[in-house]
Amino acid sequence: MVLMKDWNTWTMEADRGLELRTHKIRVEVSRGPMAGIVTEVMGPEVRVGSGKDCELVLEDPTVSRHHLLLRIEGDLLRVLDTSSRNGTTVDGVRIRDAYARPDSTIGLGASALRLQMIRDVVTLPLSSSTHFGGLVGASVPMRRLFALLEKIAGTHATVLVEGETGTGKELVAAAIHTKSKRASGPFMVFDCSSVGAGVLESELFGHRRGGFTGATEHRVGRFEAAHGGTLFLDEIGELPLELQPKLLRALETRTITRIGENEPRRADVRIVAATNRSLAAEVERGRFREDLYYRLAVVPVRMPPLRERLDDIPLLVRHFEKEWQGRKDAPALLPNEVLERMKAHPRPWPGNVRELRNKVEMMLSLGLAEPPWAAEEPETAGPMSVPSVLPVNLELPLHVGLAHVETAYKRAYVERALRETGFNVSQAAKIAGVGRAFVQRVMRKHGIRLSEEGGGPEGGGGGASPAPALAPPPVSAPSPAPASASAAGHGLYQWYRKHPLASSEARGWTEGFGPRNGHGPKRRDEGGR
Repeated sequence: MVLMKDWNTWTMEADRGLELRTHKIRVEVSRGPMAGIVTEVMGPEVRVGSGKDCELVLEDPTVSRHHLLLRIEGDLLRVLDTSSRNGTTVDGVRIRDAYARPDSTIGLGASALRLQMIRDVVTLPLSSSTHFGGLVGASVPMRRLFALLEKIAGTHATVLVEGETGTGKELVAAAIHTKSKRASGPFMVFDCSSVGAGVLESELFGHRRGGFTGATEHRVGRFEAAHGGTLFLDEIGELPLELQPKLLRALETRTITRIGENEPRRADVRIVAATNRSLAAEVERGRFREDLYYRLAVVPVRMPPLRERLDDIPLLVRHFEKEWQGRKDAPALLPNEVLERMKAHPRPWPGNVRELRNKVEMMLSLGLAEPPWAAEEPETAGPMSVPSVLPVNLELPLHVGLAHVETAYKRAYVERALRETGFNVSQAAKIAGVGRAFVQRVMRKHGIRLSEEGGGPEGGGGGASPAPALAPPPVSAPSPAPASASAAGHGLYQWYRKHPLASSEARGWTEGFGPRNGHGPKRRDEGGR
């Protein structure tokens, strides 16, 4: 019996229950550091990025940690850019959300992918429930999650929950405990980032009186307090390296030793750990022990962000409203049409379930008829726009961030120069103080095309470029403002000259604005020596 059609076909089999029929995707890396690699990944959703928690990991520094999402929808393949720093293209056109053809090339950073959907049907189990403990959801990601949690709740396996802030990681731990054989035992919650490193060991494992200076009485740690139950270790990625071996030993031996004691104590505890980081990436950086990571991730669980499960918004809102009904100041209910508009949010969702709950409560309390973030968002900038204030991405070294800034500015500069010269490549090159070949190369790289009807450059899908990871301060100039793009470029050149950490790659293009009659020497690939 076919129940419904969403991304793929859901079926109810008498002997197997609810399941999802989907496909695999064959991926060939056609460009970039991993060119030539061919692999197969399982649908219905595939996260692509440099993060080790992605289903398809690209070892390319120009690819964001979570760069894009591939989603199988029936016989179609949907490509969604997940706020990457370098953007995503489909057949050379910059996109945020688009469908790819079977022969399409997907560009991300310096890499490119060729995709092919494999027609062999793969079945995945789904839960028939829309609730699991305090978790709520009817979407495919949540039903897959519930199916996994239903299997592992009754075991003693250690669970590692990874997900963004506000997705409900603690609810997962509480639900696992409630559905487990330890439900009658204690459920203890400990945030590893809530106390200083000096007292963290005492908080977890306890101490005896006189065990250290200031220890005036015996103290039971969280492991002992959770004996016979479940201990939820939130923000496990914040645990200091020097304490990680002791946690590993506690997990392996089910014993702990208080500070100041020599005899181990039994601690029969199930551990559910959570983090909003990628622990696999932390292991690579040397910030987290590999053996502890594998001991925690016996069963890895990923909490999907709200932007990947927008269909759950009406169900979540009604769930919140039901919880509020018992209050004296219970707010009114939101109309269904408002919920539909919230589902159709045009940009990456501005938060997760926790933020949704807070926003909805504010809407109901203030009697708002529209989602409040609709008025908060700036209008979409055109392809010429370069924000003057951009977010800083500390995951990138400074020289890499500067290179991204240079790339974004170069594109915007060339586009503006083309517009100001009536799309004359020679005149645009003259303004920039570079050769025609340089302008043409930038146009090819960024998909900037001259409209056949004289409408100007076409590229980037007509939308704003995602903000680069790091930006110099806005180019300032004495009044009056520079009349040409060349003057603005000279300002950026001066900024790079003052920052010696900027790489030669990041400075290379701006050196075209040196003091050669206001234009500077040409680079070798632009006709210089």
